[in-house]
Amino acid sequence: MASVACIGMTVHDRILSVPSLPTQATKLYATAVAEAGGGPAATASVAIAALGGSARLFGRVGADDTGRVIRAELARYGVDVAGIAELQEAQSAWSAVAVDAAGERLILNFPGRNLQVPPDWIDPARVAGCGAVLVDMGWPLGGAHALDIARRHGIPSVLDADLGPLPEAAALIGLAGHVVFSESALRHHSGEMEPGTGLHALQRRLPGVVLGVTTGPEGYLWLDGGALHRLRPPEVAVVDTLGAGDVFHGAYALGLAEGMTLAEAARFAVAAATLKCTRAGGRAGVPSRPEVEAFLAQPW
Repeated sequence: MASVACIGMTVHDRILSVPSLPTQATKLYATAVAEAGGGPAATASVAIAALGGSARLFGRVGADDTGRVIRAELARYGVDVAGIAELQEAQSAWSAVAVDAAGERLILNFPGRNLQVPPDWIDPARVAGCGAVLVDMGWPLGGAHALDIARRHGIPSVLDADLGPLPEAAALIGLAGHVVFSESALRHHSGEMEPGTGLHALQRRLPGVVLGVTTGPEGYLWLDGGALHRLRPPEVAVVDTLGAGDVFHGAYALGLAEGMTLAEAARFAVAAATLKCTRAGGRAGVPSRPEVEAFLAQPW
């Protein structure tokens, strides 16, 4: 069983189903409500466990009810939560998520209070003993520490590069071996509107780093050396996109930990994320390994 060390945000989501997303100040009436854990690295760790890997999550929560709920839910999904610290003077992060009938989402996030602390409790051996490291942008101190461990031990490292509230998180982009952007983050960091042009622009500043971008229904675009590759998924009936990007990153990191090539890891990740979009809920919609393998066996 391949293992992945995941480092970053842990969040509790309150998810409301709404007919449409607002375009102005208004009151919305939800048709359903659910609660689930969130956070890019945390949800990626759930995906890794569901896909047959071993996920070790390193993060932090407050010593409050939300923090206890976060840890308990992750443990139920089979994630190793020994690396999540409970901080006495902190407040845990949470989000309110509106999901419309087309599966698109609006997220209001409270990133927590007093959570940006040094990663003093992380045992380097528990990170170095994994086959890959996955970091999000939510905890720059912890992410930089884990990426440094990965570099020193020759472990593949993946950065989930998205936009966030912490400007200092941008420094993580120069520390990872693989950087997978959201489209908005790629535009922000490259200054280019077109994804392929943006990847080439960043490659000139980051030689030797594998760069990619998730592009929703258009799939995944990445650079291998100087060559640009695109992998489009088959068309599916989209139910809910919440967590799809996190599932992609978790599957991609697991693929690298299992020794897959770049193309194999990309196809594995696109398949897992596409299946997630056909199901309601964030973590509740994460597919299993047999489901992904069956999807990969189909021609597309």
